[in-house]
Amino acid sequence: MSRIPIDHIQPLQVAPRIAAHLLGYDPRTIRRLVARGELQAVGHGKLRRIVMASIHAYQQRHLVTEHTP
Repeated sequence: MSRIPIDHIQPLQVAPRIAAHLLGYDPRTIRRLVARGELQAVGHGKLRRIVMASIHAYQQRHLVTEHTP
């Protein structure tokens, strides 16, 4: 069995401040998105983490496409 290099492992969850950085938002916006159900989170308080799959899904739902006439 071969080992996967540690630098190739993708996180399943990230801290809210990391999610904010990834999306270019303020951490308060991340908390609001979690409260509205637009991002999924696990844990409570300082242990709260944002699920990466929900960050990817949120980004896909909010893609901007250019329409040229």
